[in-house]
Amino acid sequence: MSIEAPDRFWISDTISPEAKAKMETLVSYARAYQTNEAPAVTTEDWQARRQMREQMMEVFNAPLLEQLKPTIEAVELGGIPTLKVARHTPGTADNIILYVHGGGFTYLSARSSLKSAVLMAEATGYTVYSVDYTLAPEAKWDEITMQVITAYQALLKDGYEADGVGFFGDSAGGSIVTGSILRLRDMGVPMPAALLLHSPSTDLTGAGDTLATLALLDPGLEKEDALYRISQYAEPSDRKNPYASPAYGDYSGGFPPTLIQTGTREMLLSDSVRLCQAIRRDHGDATLDLYEGMPHVFPSLLDGTPEANMAYSRAVTFWREHFKPEP
Repeated sequence: MSIEAPDRFWISDTISPEAKAKMETLVSYARAYQTNEAPAVTTEDWQARRQMREQMMEVFNAPLLEQLKPTIEAVELGGIPTLKVARHTPGTADNIILYVHGGGFTYLSARSSLKSAVLMAEATGYTVYSVDYTLAPEAKWDEITMQVITAYQALLKDGYEADGVGFFGDSAGGSIVTGSILRLRDMGVPMPAALLLHSPSTDLTGAGDTLATLALLDPGLEKEDALYRISQYAEPSDRKNPYASPAYGDYSGGFPPTLIQTGTREMLLSDSVRLCQAIRRDHGDATLDLYEGMPHVFPSLLDGTPEANMAYSRAVTFWREHFKPEP
């Protein structure tokens, strides 16, 4: 019996009706958005494409921001531009989350990635600090991870305790935030209480199994585009450096409890599996929370669906298990 392979925009019948409806809308956008544009090379290329994506995300985020009406304040943490995000109804101020956004290392900003920060603040009641790091190719992994560490150290200097700070990253931000923790640990800086990751990129060499098996079935990511953006973030000689590719990290020196949430429908699935295995190999605490048929960064992409709601509920439990006790 032969089975016809689905295309990358095929939607599984095994996901919830709510997720299926949202996926149908997003797939229609994705089909229209597909282009064969040449890779960005000049500063002008990058700026033009970033501006287009910023405008697109502003429209994409607007309904949620209007609905939830979060408090958003531009601040600096150790000189690093950051957005301080809190839900409209005041929550606890004792524990906080430091968030590092995705965008393939080269696109998006704290402003255009507000949806992830706002949804996490809304679900948890914690204030979320979203680091507006310098994008590649203007900065490489070593500078970007240091910016995250600088922001974190500023929070500690401001009086927050390490056991009351959680780190959160999605997609490329997952790579950056995990590498930042490995680096700050090796610097002797107190580690945060816990780490939450959504669909992290953890191996910049592109060696993961699902980069081959799922590359043509991922509705949100394109392999060659992803690899090109990686090339802007890390030179070939650096792509096994654990601070750039955390899948190659040594976790025997200690690491925060880690929850990795991802879906079966993305080519970076192996990156999540391999990071989880690396942490467990060194006797660390890592949990892989896997969701049927879900695409890249599904908790924010498909917010309001049963799958996303379950993921946020699990994340809230995770934070409460590992943060210092509330007064």
